[in-house]
Amino acid sequence: MADPTLHGNGYACPACEMRREVEDKTQILRPKVPCNVCAGLGRLGYTEAEIVARTVEEARRVYWPEFEKRISEVCHG
Repeated sequence: MADPTLHGNGYACPACEMRREVEDKTQILRPKVPCNVCAGLGRLGYTEAEIVARTVEEARRVYWPEFEKRISEVCHG
């Protein structure tokens, strides 16, 4: 299982972000309310398939800049 806390393996929990927007930031100690969406991690993980797809997309963009050109030449003759 992918670790959502690793860079690129997840995204911020939208429920936690919404809660932070309205959170009372005074100096009073309050118990933390656990998040039902991310179980308190603050991040949600991508699936393994999503991580592979994002990695391949980034590799095509960075390491193979001529990829689209080669594909279009093959497809369009």
